[in-house]
Parts: sequence; structure tokens; C-alpha cells
Amino acid sequence: MENAVIFTTLETELLEQLKKVKQHLDAENSTVHIVHCHKIQMYINELSVFTFPTENEIPQMTEATNQVLEQFAKELSIKKYTVETFFDHDPKERCLNYLKEKNATLCVLGAKKKSGFETLFEGSFISYMNKFSPCDILTLRPLK
Repeated sequence: MENAVIFTTLETELLEQLKKVKQHLDAENSTVHIVHCHKIQMYINELSVFTFPTENEIPQMTEATNQVLEQFAKELSIKKYTVETFFDHDPKERCLNYLKEKNATLCVLGAKKKSGFETLFEGSFISYMNKFSPCDILTLRPLK
């Protein structure tokens, strides 16, 4: 039984791309965790520190994000799934810890569409997961 974690952004193009995961997972016997981690940004002014999102914005953002992830899970026709939304200053490390917490057997990522010189490099999140992930990684290429 596969215990897969799909890390995604909320971009429509990437969600469409990640639907290709159906070809690689047994939807009947897999448990899938669909995760998005928002980065907490800190801004320093002369006299104060500002964060985004604020404490008041987090519940609304969590609800909106979970709705998008729930819709994505329904479109994948997965029977056993969970959706999770995190907020962290270091999303890469938080996602890595999540893989360990869930004893994931597969980490699914989507590569962003690039052009020109930038096609020589993989994204920093994918690169980080390739180096430190405790499980196998499936990186799905952009749709053409």
C-alpha cells in the first residue's frame, strides 16, 4: 500500500499537471496526503515588524486553500486522502518533516514550466527534496 504525499502550489496549471499522478498510483489502495505550505513572510520597518499572513488572515487562507485541495482530490478520484495546509517560515523544512511524520513511501512534486536558460536548472524545492527526502520522489514534468 502506497503512502503518498503530493506537495502542490495553488496554481491551476500545476494542479492540472499533478493529475498525471493517477497513472502512477493505485487509487484504490493508496493513502494520499495533499499538502500546501504557505510561507510566512516577515517585513521589518524602522520601528516595527510586519508578518504576512497576519494571525487574522490565517483561518481564511486555510479554509480557501483546503477547498482548492479538496476539489483537486475529488478530481483525482482517490478514496483515502487528507488535505493539509501549513504556514511556516521555512516551507522546505516543514514539508521534509511532514514526509517523516507520515512515513511517506512516495513524494510527488510538479516541476514548473520554464523557458530559455532557466530550463537548465530544477526548482529549489525539487532540488531540496531530491537531496533530503526520506522516500522516493516522483517529479511530474509540465504539460505541453
